[in-house]
Amino acid sequence: MDKDKKEDKAVEEELAAYEKLRQRLSKTLGELNEKINSESVSSAMEKAMAELKEMGEYSKEGISRAGAALKKDIASTVSQIKPKVDEDIKETRKDFTRWRNKGGALWREIANEAEYVKEFSVDKGGSFLLNVTRGLSEWTKSLSDRLDSSLSYKTGEVTHGGAFTCTNCGAELHLKKPGRIPPCPKCAKTAFRRS
Repeated sequence: MDKDKKEDKAVEEELAAYEKLRQRLSKTLGELNEKINSESVSSAMEKAMAELKEMGEYSKEGISRAGAALKKDIASTVSQIKPKVDEDIKETRKDFTRWRNKGGALWREIANEAEYVKEFSVDKGGSFLLNVTRGLSEWTKSLSDRLDSSLSYKTGEVTHGGAFTCTNCGAELHLKKPGRIPPCPKCAKTAFRRS
């Protein structure tokens, strides 16, 4: 029974450390906005982990496990989101060109002066999403040697939540908040991929 209590406490600690790391990283990335790149993401992650260690609330092992889980979640999420963002950017560029061509000479001249608009969505939220996606994608490429290349998940691993597909039966598992991945609800197997 003592062993179970220790494991439960370790799980709780890892989840709490994960949540604090995620919050600190999100805040820092939000402040960086256009300056998000591989180096700034690495620095933000290192800083968040160092701050948690300094606070002394969590063990170094718990923070390390939480950091590894967060890195894996970021990499798998970026691999799902980046193609969609790239597609949206492509559509924005087409719309920009179409409207520039329809607007006549004055519009073309104005549009040419603001050519950078083709790189960003019209609103600030879209611009931020583009910057975050590019920066995190660059960062995850630099981590590829250290991360599991398949980005598969196993029962018991900590994650920020989201949708996962069982690699055995294809059943979907949806986690609405950070936590540990349970066994597949359909076949009870333990291997998943982010869906």
